[in-house]
Amino acid sequence: MKKKIWKVLCILCSMVIFILSLGGCQIEKKKARLIENGTLKVGMNLQIDKMCYVSPESSMPEGFEVEVAKKIAEKLELKLEIIDTSEENLLKSLDAELYDCVISSVGIENWNESHYSHTDAYADITEIQDVIGIGTKNTKIAVFTKKNNPMVDKINKTLLELRKDGSLGEISKKYFEKDIVISMD
Repeated sequence: MKKKIWKVLCILCSMVIFILSLGGCQIEKKKARLIENGTLKVGMNLQIDKMCYVSPESSMPEGFEVEVAKKIAEKLELKLEIIDTSEENLLKSLDAELYDCVISSVGIENWNESHYSHTDAYADITEIQDVIGIGTKNTKIAVFTKKNNPMVDKINKTLLELRKDGSLGEISKKYFEKDIVISMD
């Protein structure tokens, strides 16, 4: 009888310990960083001629993608903060939540798609690679966010509106004398 009670108690204790240990094993869902103080923080490598660079005259960010970011922030009724970072850290810094998204000539490729969320491609840099000093086979660029960030849908919708109303095409012609925006056909 004592052996049976002892066996049952051991089994019950083991089950209680097992159940309690499961409480600490929840799978962490990485939540999207919330927009802070009404400001859209955009990571850029400000070393890409005509795309995103620091103006020698004004010491302010300028270029096609800077103006695209401004238009997105404006449409979303947010202020814009551009955070300069190296090419190597552009996407990695999304994980560290240093900014909300990356708009910096990042092409859509398998690795990027598997680790980050992104908008539809909005521009194709094939014809301007020599002008901007980038040589890549992934020429269709998009806005990237942390994986599963619901903000990517809002940005995608905004980019679609900016393509439809011709704003992106105008910005493109201003910097490249041609329209690098992907048609919506």
